[in-house]
Amino acid sequence: MTQTAPPRNAPAETAVAGVTSVMDVVAAEWLKLRTMRSTWAVWAGAAACTLIGLVVIMSHVASYDQATPQEQASFESADPAVAVMPLVAFFIGSLGVLAITSEYSTGSIAPSLVVVPQRRLLLAAKTVVVACVALAGGVLFAGLSQIGAMLILGDRPAPLNPWAHWWESVPSAAGTAVTTLATGLVALGLGVVLRSAAATTAVMGALTLVVPMFAHMLPEPVHLWVASVLIPNLAPQIAGQESAYLLSPPAAIAVLTVYVVVALGAASLSFSRRDS
Repeated sequence: MTQTAPPRNAPAETAVAGVTSVMDVVAAEWLKLRTMRSTWAVWAGAAACTLIGLVVIMSHVASYDQATPQEQASFESADPAVAVMPLVAFFIGSLGVLAITSEYSTGSIAPSLVVVPQRRLLLAAKTVVVACVALAGGVLFAGLSQIGAMLILGDRPAPLNPWAHWWESVPSAAGTAVTTLATGLVALGLGVVLRSAAATTAVMGALTLVVPMFAHMLPEPVHLWVASVLIPNLAPQIAGQESAYLLSPPAAIAVLTVYVVVALGAASLSFSRRDS
């Protein structure tokens, strides 16, 4: 006999015995995410992007060493927040996609709603798990890429080297970790609304990789305003780094918060009003 999901507004007492607290639901969602093979493929992809990005930085540094002093003065910064982290954030953000769309694709969302009929509780648990994993991934890969870049750059000066001292890299790493966290939460929200891994991944790819590239092709000064509010470009603004972008750190944090609130708000409405 086929088991169906409970009504959207099922009372808490219809929950299966054993799911007695938020922590139980969070633990269950963590177990789901970490036991999917695709989760580990995403982590492998993020690690590969980090290594490839550091190889690109090595090539950039090699070109710098062979350039004349006049050419060296015009070299772009070898900041891994630009060369590495946007792709890493896309991969780590994909965990937010998998946290919900995998259940729709396999049909396991119905049993999940039988166990946890309180839909907002289930979504909140997924949000907690995705937030923790995305933040951990952001901190890990931002830190590794910063350390790798500092070892590659050595004592080379600005503009190639964005930091005069190692501690100056900490705000940049923190900014990219925060935007990676936000990317994961936005991906989760879009995944709930779209219910398709392919569609959500395509939208996230556009937001994090495609649109930032094309934004700079817009006429001035429109391109600066558009580029300044895109998720990957918020990292240096949150960190208060010198850049061509226009937002102060509080404004950048506010814009990032709007992304997350809108995505999760739309997810909450969609999840509570639609059938499983």
